[in-house]
Formats: sequence, C-alpha cells, structure tokens
Amino acid sequence: MDKFEALWAYQTEDIKADAIANEIRRSPIRQKLEKSRDFIMDRQKQYKQIEDSIAGITDRKDVLEQALDRAVRQLESLKEQMTGVDPEDENAVETLRKDVSEARDQLRSFEKELNQMNTDSANYDKQLRAVRVEAAKAKQSFDQLKVDYENESKAKKAELEAQRARVKALEGTVEPDLMAEYLSIKKHTTPPVSRLQYGQCSGCNTSLPSAILSKIRNGTLVECETCGRMIIQ
Repeated sequence: MDKFEALWAYQTEDIKADAIANEIRRSPIRQKLEKSRDFIMDRQKQYKQIEDSIAGITDRKDVLEQALDRAVRQLESLKEQMTGVDPEDENAVETLRKDVSEARDQLRSFEKELNQMNTDSANYDKQLRAVRVEAAKAKQSFDQLKVDYENESKAKKAELEAQRARVKALEGTVEPDLMAEYLSIKKHTTPPVSRLQYGQCSGCNTSLPSAILSKIRNGTLVECETCGRMIIQ
C-alpha cells in the first residue's frame, strides 16, 4: 500500500474513534452529571464559607461578652463613686457624670453589636440548613445520573475500545515520520490530512499554485499554507 494511502486509512479509523469519544462526551446525561457535580462542589464551598463566618461570630461574641461584663462592672463602680462625692465638688461630679455617660454609651454599643451577632448567627444557621438540604438532594440526583450514564456509556465505551484497537493495529502501516507529522498537526487541526480535489486543498478549499500541484502529484509531502494540513492526492 502506498505510504500516503496507509496514512489516509489510519486517519479514517482515527477520526471514527474521535467521533465516538466526542459522542460520549456530549451525552446529555453526562452534561447533567457534570452540572450536578459542579452544583454539589459549589454548595460544599458555600457551606464551608458559612461555617467560617459562624466561627468568626462565635469568637467575636466571646470577646464582646467579656467586654460587656467589664463595662457593666465599670458602670456600677462609677455609680458607687458618685454616691461618695461631695455634691459641692462640681468638677468631680461633672467628671463622674461624663464617665458614666461614656460607660453607658459603650454598654449600649456592645449590646447593639451583640444583638446583631445573634441575628446574623440565626440567619447563618438557616442558610446552613438550606444548603445542607440542597446538597443532599443534589447528591441523590448525582448518584442516579451516574448510574444512568454508566449504563448508557457502557456500550459506547466498548465500541470506542474496539475502534481504538483498529486504529492501533494500523499504526505499524504508517511511516514513523508521517505519523509524527500527523500527530503534530492534529494538536491544532483535525483532520490532519486532506485530499487534493480539483486543484484545491479539500480541508480549507484553498486553490493551490501549479508548482505545488506538481509536487503533490509527484508524491512529495506538502502542507497547505492556509490550514496546515498534509495534502495527498
């Protein structure tokens, strides 16, 4: 068999194998399966983010409760000091009143932040439960889709393996340098080999000059300057 015909025969079977593989990848069930997987991963990430937020609130809440306790004790101490101050000492009374006012403001600020934290914590708990339920339902759907896809693809995978075996059997019929060129071109252009038809590259329909046509007809390997494919007669 002519070396170029051997290459063409190899490509014919190789393209068939690629078509079967693409059909498996484009399966609607596979696409749903991948979408379900991505959804579960997104929910797992969201769950972790919420847990981190709750942990941050818990840590801040512990600090705030201690600060709140100190503020309460400080306010009580200031009130006790006011009872022992001579009412005629206006400067001392005014200073204590100012300190009491600041302590009360700080106390209200701590209480407000603490209440907001309790609200945020309750909301995060609701979100966690919702995410957990969504993830559980998605996992059930994913498991069923996986079973459906495995059943659907079983026959196709067997067909693909058989086709790839035919491709493998033809490798030895192709000269090593042609095979290397074929694989190199296939990385960016498929199919890598085109026929000469009516003075044109059948891959991109580019008309070829007479000098190039002569080379092809004389059995010289030529690559199309437009699409990069190997052109054979």
